[in-house]
Amino acid sequence: MKAALRTVDDHGREYQALMFVCPGCARGGDVGLHMLPVGGDVPEGRARWDFDGDLETPTLSPSILTRYTMHGTDGPREWVCHSFLRAGVFEFLTDSTHPFAGQQVPLPDLPDWAVREG
Repeated sequence: MKAALRTVDDHGREYQALMFVCPGCARGGDVGLHMLPVGGDVPEGRARWDFDGDLETPTLSPSILTRYTMHGTDGPREWVCHSFLRAGVFEFLTDSTHPFAGQQVPLPDLPDWAVREG
């Protein structure tokens, strides 16, 4: 299974989130699991993506942008993963700071522990 829909309860507001793995965000022991709101009662101020409903080859819009600061022995470094997910393929943009920048990478399977019958 490439992606799954999950119901999220945010203090009584339920919405649907698409769960999938981003290979650009996977590093070290981190799988790169994302859950992006795609439907329902998404809380005000929270982003929402358009989703085509296909769990094997999903398309999301707009782009997916993840930024955070990594703190290492050589000081802080900004990590950027910026992509489009179209027809089950990540199109990583060149502002990404990982090795997949500028490449197209198929959506990987969800890990077994993330797959459950709903």
